Amino acid sequence: MRVEKKLPEIHRPYTDKYFLRTNEILIREGLNPRVSIKVFTRGEGNVAGIEDAIEVIEKYSDLRSTGGELWVTRCNKYANKEPLMIIKGPVQSFEELETMYLGVLSHAISEKAGIKAATAEEVREKCGRLRDIYGDKPMLYFGARHYHWSLDKQIAKAALEGGAVQTSTDIGSSNIGLDGVGTTPHVLTIVLANKYGKKHATLKTAQLFDKYMPADIPRVTLCDTFNRELDDSLTVAQYFGERKNVFRIDTCGENIGQGGALYKGQKAKDPEYKTGTGVTIELAENLRMNLIHHGYGDYTSTFLSSGFSNEEKAKAFMRADEAFRKRTGYDLFAGVGIGEVTKAIFCTADIFEIDDKPMSKTGREVYNVDYSRLQRVW
Repeated sequence: MRVEKKLPEIHRPYTDKYFLRTNEILIREGLNPRVSIKVFTRGEGNVAGIEDAIEVIEKYSDLRSTGGELWVTRCNKYANKEPLMIIKGPVQSFEELETMYLGVLSHAISEKAGIKAATAEEVREKCGRLRDIYGDKPMLYFGARHYHWSLDKQIAKAALEGGAVQTSTDIGSSNIGLDGVGTTPHVLTIVLANKYGKKHATLKTAQLFDKYMPADIPRVTLCDTFNRELDDSLTVAQYFGERKNVFRIDTCGENIGQGGALYKGQKAKDPEYKTGTGVTIELAENLRMNLIHHGYGDYTSTFLSSGFSNEEKAKAFMRADEAFRKRTGYDLFAGVGIGEVTKAIFCTADIFEIDDKPMSKTGREVYNVDYSRLQRVW
């Protein structure tokens, strides 16, 4: 697949839908705090793509004119979770750009490491194997931020041909004559936590999405932002009552889901995905049983993301789903989001401050930034 260097006139078709909807909610609520975002990747390797990411931010944002700051690494090599960039400014100014700047960084760093861009055949075959594993459960392609923006339509097309039913961007879903789809992202819940507190932020997220989004958009609420997966999903279910709603579980690899157990006495990933950190079978079962126990089994379902392009993880969860249905009569989960459809080095962005005070999703706190290893662009 050939990469296009010239940026498009409009970024929105290449942006994950949940960022577009988040900005709409923030604008309509009049919320525009100053946020600080750390951009990083895992492992160690050679830095690349910084200039491309700067170009995205400068073309589509008004950060310069609104007192924003852009810092980039001084180093030629990166270390695990060390900042590649720090972006500061009014959240509405650049919240919609995460998909594109992460994509160009991931592409350039992967290329520098000798990892070639995906081919359509590779993506199609990968998604086809996943489709065979997941069977009738809907599989949505959410990988736009992992790859260069100019490849999104081609990769999405291959993913759809392989068995995905929808994608997260308008350009991706244009392959099937539809708009992109999405849930709620961590950024919205974190911004709302700054105003309403962490205990109330997930519920407020669901309420505002319900208030401002058209009725035909499914009500899907991300419930792991503050590692309160069981408590927050139940509170949101109580708000919706007998209206259908869905919970997305995306617990990060730094956390053990609420009510979960250590893996062999350690805070680590379980190779069988039953316990430990991240999205585990235990977490999915605990969350689902909590909803069923409180009378919301018929009105709720769960959607899983984070690592569900892994075929062994897919098989493990499908075995768990079959066993869960035999025990309870309910599905363990209703569908999955997949992103890592080919090998690459993926970058991540997390809020770590709001109005110069610490605020982040649980597990991604940043306690200090070594600005001596960064240089200010403006």
